[in-house]
Order: sequence, then C-alpha cells, then structure tokens
Amino acid sequence: MKLWLASIALVLCLACQQTEIVRERYRLADSGDSWTRSTYDPVLRDLQARYPEFFDAIYSTGAVEPDLRPLRDDLEQKPVNAKNFDALNAVAVGYFELNARAETHRGETGYLQSSFRVAKVLAVPWRAYGEIDEPRLRDAILDFFEDASSGKKSHSSRTAPRLLEVIESLGKKESSPERSARIQTLRDDLATRLARETRAVPAPVGDAP
Repeated sequence: MKLWLASIALVLCLACQQTEIVRERYRLADSGDSWTRSTYDPVLRDLQARYPEFFDAIYSTGAVEPDLRPLRDDLEQKPVNAKNFDALNAVAVGYFELNARAETHRGETGYLQSSFRVAKVLAVPWRAYGEIDEPRLRDAILDFFEDASSGKKSHSSRTAPRLLEVIESLGKKESSPERSARIQTLRDDLATRLARETRAVPAPVGDAP
C-alpha cells in the first residue's frame, strides 16, 4: 500500500514538473492566426489570472495605457523561472491584440496613438533581450519575434515591415554564434518576403517610364 501511494505521488510530481516546463516557453507559436483560443493550451486564461490589470487595459474599449512595469519586472527578473515566460507571453498577447485593433482602424482618429501603444509593448521584450542572457529566455523571445514577423497572426502582415530593424538590432545584443545566425536568418527571410511582396504590387497608372 505504501509503495502504491509512493508511486502515485511520484506520478503527480512528474506531472507538475511537466506542466511547469510547458509554461517555460513561448506559447503562441502554434495558435494559428489567433491568440485567444487553443485546444490544448489555455494560455490566455492563465495569463489573465496572473495579470488582470494589464489585460483589463488591453481589452478596454477606450484608449487606456496599459501599465507595462509589472510585466517588464517579471520578464527581466533573475534567476529566470516560469514567471519570466508568463510575462513574455502576456506581452505577446497584448502586442497582437493592440496591433490588430490599430490595423482595424487604420486611417481613423487615434490610429497614430494606437501605433505608439503597440510600439511601447514591443519594446518590453526587445529591452529584456539585452538585460537577460539566459539562453532559454532569449530563444523564447526570438520565437515571439519570429511569430510576430511571420504575418500569420491576424492583421500582422501589414505591420511586419516595422520589425525588420528591431530584429536586426537584436544581433547587436547577442554573443552566441547560433542565436546570431538565427537572428540574421529571421532578418533575411523577412527582408526577402517584403521585397517579393513589393514587386508583386502593381505600379500606379502613369508611373511607368
């Protein structure tokens, strides 16, 4: 009986450890074009419970400035643990949500202010990359920038060009040859895609030589 109970306890302990390991990653890469639903990872539910005030501001119908300090502090804390990754994923959700909302109202009053708000959110993981040199966290931050620049998330394809210089600047913060190569690949892939899309856009009538 004691052996059986010990076995159950061990299984439960391993399950808890696996759940913790799952949290310590960028969790939105496989969520398709959305960041609000997932059949296997309730990321938004988890993060709303951890950062309620941040998400209240993100989902507010008014022009509310989210307080980024709690997320910045968690993302840059040492030693790195699950809290860093929770902050990264919360920032990612905030970025995609605000970016989609801004693009939906492109050209309308308040669009420029909304774009500035998106840029402030994006600056949080950009800064953390230079502050924290823990490999797993840097890899997760690169996963976010790869997702954001891929154009797969709703309304993100039009804003991907803005990320070109941001991604390139990460290389100046990196000493690892492997991650430096990954950053360069991300930058080159994005630049190639943007060049291809630019060539595909027909020139306005009258602009041809």
